[in-house]
Amino acid sequence: MKRKIIGLLIALAIFIVGCSNERSNFGPLRSAHNHADIKAYILGNAIDFSLPQYQLKDDLTHFENRDGDVIHTHATGITLGYILETLGMEITEECIKTGRGSKYCNKDNARLQVFVKNLNSDWEKIYYYPDYIIQDMDKILVTYGTESEEEINKQ
Repeated sequence: MKRKIIGLLIALAIFIVGCSNERSNFGPLRSAHNHADIKAYILGNAIDFSLPQYQLKDDLTHFENRDGDVIHTHATGITLGYILETLGMEITEECIKTGRGSKYCNKDNARLQVFVKNLNSDWEKIYYYPDYIIQDMDKILVTYGTESEEEINKQ
């Protein structure tokens, strides 16, 4: 009997660890309904999130109705890293990987930068992008390249 109980406890622990993933850090579906504007540029070229491959990719966060400017979040705690992951992309402090598998990392004068403007605030550069939690009415700019401050302001 003790062996069965120990076996069940071990199996339960393995199950719990196996089920633990990034989604478990977020609130349940429908715990929020936020909208944030987002633009992403690689070497001066905008990523077109209105394309079908970026639409309705996840139940917790997505683009919809062929709109590539507004990200919808339907749970609390959704991060920028998670949003990009749902689109087949990846972002770290140094690199961004596109959905096509191209990877762009800080090198020479080319830099990955992320800027956020919250409701009633000015634009702010953030430094640990993957864990940035999306807030309602955020404006987010992800940019990689050698653009000057003036060119980034135009983006």
